[in-house]
Amino acid sequence: MRKSRHHRNTLERMRHVCDIVQEHYEPGNQAKSYYRVWRKYVYPVYPCSYKTLLRYISTNIKKEERDMDDERQLKLF
Repeated sequence: MRKSRHHRNTLERMRHVCDIVQEHYEPGNQAKSYYRVWRKYVYPVYPCSYKTLLRYISTNIKKEERDMDDERQLKLF
């Protein structure tokens, strides 16, 4: 079983950043590209690099949370 790479707080931050991006991003509109959304909305709240933003939006958060819950489960055998 694969161990989760992220802590619970990091996953929560990733979820918040993805929510901000989903609210403001429009495909095809250069004024609302990922870079512009990062610069105007994400960076003032969560100071991270643009590369980090791209990594956050490409991560499957639900799968990471499932992996984290699985590793907390005690095994009998």
